[in-house]
Amino acid sequence: MNYNLMPLKYFVDVVQTHGFISAAKRNYVSETAVSSAISKLEKEIGHKLINRTNGEFSLTPFGKGLYQRASIILYSYDELWHHIDQDPTKILKIHFLQGLEAAAVDFAKRLSTNYLLTFDQEELGNGIERLLQGNYDALIGFKLAFMNNAKIESFPLRKISFKLLFNKKELENTTPKALAQASTLYLQYWQTTGISDIQTKMIEAYQQNGWSYKNIEGVNSFSAAALNVNFKGGFAMVPETFQIPSGCENIHVISPEHLKNNFSIEVAISSTNKDLKALIKKAIS
Repeated sequence: MNYNLMPLKYFVDVVQTHGFISAAKRNYVSETAVSSAISKLEKEIGHKLINRTNGEFSLTPFGKGLYQRASIILYSYDELWHHIDQDPTKILKIHFLQGLEAAAVDFAKRLSTNYLLTFDQEELGNGIERLLQGNYDALIGFKLAFMNNAKIESFPLRKISFKLLFNKKELENTTPKALAQASTLYLQYWQTTGISDIQTKMIEAYQQNGWSYKNIEGVNSFSAAALNVNFKGGFAMVPETFQIPSGCENIHVISPEHLKNNFSIEVAISSTNKDLKALIKKAIS
């Protein structure tokens, strides 16, 4: 049995940083080392994980499944060693969806507790399943993600606004609304199962007051959407508190009135966690 986690870590880092070079920098190794480790991993498990074409990559169906499982394993391993001297019953793990960092901070400030608080970003694709499995304690996310799920109990935190990111150069001779109508909308793709479709609700909210788009291209993160706008053009819709990645100097931000305070953010926990329920109700009352 192979207990070497580094190839899995390289694979997860490639997915999270959207490239082999960035994953290599994260691990202080060469790009060749990362690429070779992943190629060896593919041979050992007998499945291709990544489609590589002209410097770009996409995950195979098997790669998507392995990424979800591997990210859970690596997070648990990292969590163990970061808090090995801590009583696990005294740690409160708060996770949040990308762009909702400010809501997580707001929630943490309201808590009156002796717990050691830890934070991490979560993917909606398997985030709810991980919450129910007990991998962490609370998830800060959109109310739409938690509806109609009897295993989850959620509590209102705040309303948030969205903003639009445009390419500055493309805006030089036109208006944002006209540019949007003729452009690609890079939209965070929420891979949800059995719950409300957040992507559909985001589009419905965006299309008020005559706003439209030429076509939609799904991306895995708000950061990826911002990078596409900066380097390729088009536009993106992101939470008002989303921090634009460094180096994206070709982005112009607007905040349309119809996108203000139109999405509800809640904190979700497993419905079986009675102690945490009491703590949260006290914090938000």
